[in-house]
Amino acid sequence: MASMFSLAVRTDMANRQAAVAAALLYDKMEQFRSTPLNDPLWADGADDVTYDTKYVRIWQVRGGALRAVSITIYAENALNRKQSELIRATTLVSGTF
Repeated sequence: MASMFSLAVRTDMANRQAAVAAALLYDKMEQFRSTPLNDPLWADGADDVTYDTKYVRIWQVRGGALRAVSITIYAENALNRKQSELIRATTLVSGTF
């Protein structure tokens, strides 16, 4: 019975972290979407965000007229105290149609 409870707690924690990571990724993608291409945001960067644990959000921008933006979210695993990747997304952005 105790092992089932432990599994349920770990699953709940993982689901919560995945939901926060998806929201953080979406938030940064929306920020890129609403920012002009000549803004300083369009450079590699990172920030730390704390909700229930500390999340690290890293973004990389590659290219010129056609840019590839990759955003990765990491968080510390509560069980082994190691940082692990939760979600990653890449999109292409162009200033012209």
